Amino acid sequence: MRVFVWRARVLMVAATLLLTAGTAAAENLSGEKFGVLLMHGKGGTDKLVASLASALRDAGAVVVTPLMPWSSTRIYDKSYEAAMAEIDERVAELRAQGAKRIVVAGHSLGANAALGYGARRDGLAGVVLLAYGHVPDKRGMARKLAGSVAKAREMVAAGKGGDTAEFLDFGGGNDTATATANDLLSWFDPAGPATFSKNAPDLKAATPALCIDGERDKWKRCGEIMGLVPSHPASREIRVDASHKGTPAASVDAVLAWLKTLN
Repeated sequence: MRVFVWRARVLMVAATLLLTAGTAAAENLSGEKFGVLLMHGKGGTDKLVASLASALRDAGAVVVTPLMPWSSTRIYDKSYEAAMAEIDERVAELRAQGAKRIVVAGHSLGANAALGYGARRDGLAGVVLLAYGHVPDKRGMARKLAGSVAKAREMVAAGKGGDTAEFLDFGGGNDTATATANDLLSWFDPAGPATFSKNAPDLKAATPALCIDGERDKWKRCGEIMGLVPSHPASREIRVDASHKGTPAASVDAVLAWLKTLN
């Protein structure tokens, strides 16, 4: 019953968002200043989120788009929980620049981190999940990562969790990843801290979520994720006409329209 009611509400609010989206980009965000941490996907840079970042700045938000621990040059260079602490630092930057309402947003693996952060920290104005990626708790991904997880666990059991090794990986333009066993396991463990099955239900009840899937994205995760997060009147699930990589750029109007509803 909860899923049925949720779906009906999603259809109604999505229609409202799409009707208002056309004018959202032309209007500044009112009220206390928004600060948006906008995080790239796995193996990426800020390239795919650049147009969304620009639109947010034009609308009056303070925006930062740093290279995160899953970028091509930093792949898994710290644990999942250490990445959450790094997000704390970026949020502090936004507040130092005058932001009063903090939104943590991300694309693909960045969306995973945004949800994880929202599950661990109070006081966010919202989280935005764009083409959610990295699902080690899903059977398909768990099967592909099983060898790397087993290798990391063996190293940890042997007291070598802090040692660096090369592990098999996939997606984000890389087939291998070099990291410590402890750090790698924190990202890949199907029962670990990077799983949406744990993070979605733990999203703080006062934090609304906007989840956007691309219609042409092979992996559409919003339905499952939004069925797990605590109910919030401002939470939304919508789709845009885009591929996985194109979802951030295609979401500009929808994100701006949603932020306006938070006023």
